[in-house]
Amino acid sequence: MREKAASAKHLHLLKHTGSGTQAVNGRRGAGPLRFLTRQPILDVGYRLIGYEFGMQQNIPVPVTAGAESLQQMRDEWLLASVRTSGLQQALGDRYLSFLAVESATLENLSLQQLPSSMVLVPRDLARLSEAGRDRLLDLASLGARLALNDSDGEAAAAVPAALWRYVRIDVNQSDALGLAQRYDRARARYPAARLIATGVDSDEAFRACKKTGFQLFQGYHLTGLQPAAVHRLYGSRLRIMELLNEVMGGAEIAVLEAKFKTDAGLSYKLLRYLNSPALMLNQPIQSIGHAVMYLGHEQLYRWLTLLLFAGGEADARSLALLKHAVVRARFVENLGQGKIPAAERGRLFLVGMLSLLDALLNLPMSRAIEGLNLPQDVVEALLRRRGPFAPYLQLAEACESFDQPAIEALADSVGRSAEEVNLAHVEALIWAEELLV
Repeated sequence: MREKAASAKHLHLLKHTGSGTQAVNGRRGAGPLRFLTRQPILDVGYRLIGYEFGMQQNIPVPVTAGAESLQQMRDEWLLASVRTSGLQQALGDRYLSFLAVESATLENLSLQQLPSSMVLVPRDLARLSEAGRDRLLDLASLGARLALNDSDGEAAAAVPAALWRYVRIDVNQSDALGLAQRYDRARARYPAARLIATGVDSDEAFRACKKTGFQLFQGYHLTGLQPAAVHRLYGSRLRIMELLNEVMGGAEIAVLEAKFKTDAGLSYKLLRYLNSPALMLNQPIQSIGHAVMYLGHEQLYRWLTLLLFAGGEADARSLALLKHAVVRARFVENLGQGKIPAAERGRLFLVGMLSLLDALLNLPMSRAIEGLNLPQDVVEALLRRRGPFAPYLQLAEACESFDQPAIEALADSVGRSAEEVNLAHVEALIWAEELLV
């Protein structure tokens, strides 16, 4: 799908949903709470450019050899987490990884093997020492990407403007007129830099920033409703939802086959998906009945849920939502490994995917899911954030919003250590990249 969502060569990932999560079931240690968080950065066409990764501040961290402060230890941990967890390899050069580090510790950070896709965001430039300034110049000469927070603009005057590859402007620090003025000043002062609007968490903010001239946007405007747009519940999505109802109701194969045969496009997509050379099946799938039998009910509803986001009318926004939904769905499913009975864990994936259905259809959640005969515990999680699945969904949402106190409380409520949450998080990002390649 994408038509490559749920690409055939990754069917084994759908068929073996427990792979990669064994580490999540490791010991629940009493170690320091270091939760990895992320926010996406999109361009004006909703294409993913990268993520900002962060961690909780003012918490204990393991002692690092040569470190001169607790903050440096945190910075070292954050850099190492992104660089060595497998996440950097999965993201590759396709996406940037923005990491905020303290200016005062820049001169001592171990950055010799800084990946080209990593972008350092020095904080508190007013505290930048002469050694730190020299370190920035050295990093820039080595090709490192550096980003400036415009609130540090005056303090950055001692550093050549050409050093900064990106300039970040928090849209919540001024009104529309003030934002336009800040944009113009940054554009004039840093002509070679790309400007990023941060804190863009609504469609109204996105449209205002786009009108101002921004081309890059950080925040979760993607996941909200669009008041100026119409709903997107039509055509093939309605037929997919009808099929989802049949599958979740445990319909017989003959019934599902008959439903598929009423939509030649869906039948074609299913057969093409399963007969991809990447699957290397001994014999081709020659009928819809054979396809349904091969997938089984759980994997079929997963495929149909993915297809909701990347169906025939999918646009760039829908595809961006697909990636976000897949990461969230896999994340909550990983968190439930060993905590939620195996027979019910598939519902966690469904909760994660459907938690963004309102944004996809541009309808309130109650209306978005009213055509689906969902289990009551799934409905409770989606509508009221109640029930056994709710804390897993809330934990995933907190990791997306840098809400560290909520992350800590929710992780404790589901019996997960920081290490386990981070493993589940990173594995979900890697899994989504493999699935949607």
